[in-house]
Amino acid sequence: MNSIEPQDALSIVDRLDTQRDIIRESLHEVTNDIGMAMRDVGLTFPIYFAVPNSGDALLTIATPFDPSDGDWQRTREIVCRALEERVRCGRLGGRELACAIANAGVINAADLTAV
Repeated sequence: MNSIEPQDALSIVDRLDTQRDIIRESLHEVTNDIGMAMRDVGLTFPIYFAVPNSGDALLTIATPFDPSDGDWQRTREIVCRALEERVRCGRLGGRELACAIANAGVINAADLTAV
């Protein structure tokens, strides 16, 4: 039996949409805060942010690098805490997703920092 009534499901969708709107409107500030927090603990690899239009995720993060599991876990924690503060929600978590890059070729630091 599903204990979520239709109006409850709608309110969850509305809440997620509102939270994603908050993130979109402050994306530059959020990424700046996360970048500074990462540098403060010695994490200097770049990460990408994508805010979905639907589903149950607020944000997806990725990196073209291959950080250690510990470094990635610390990065996920920094991102989750920053989002919790920004959208004023309960504790967030993350889950791993499959990811691949087409036509990647060789990537070097100059490719990542070119303006």
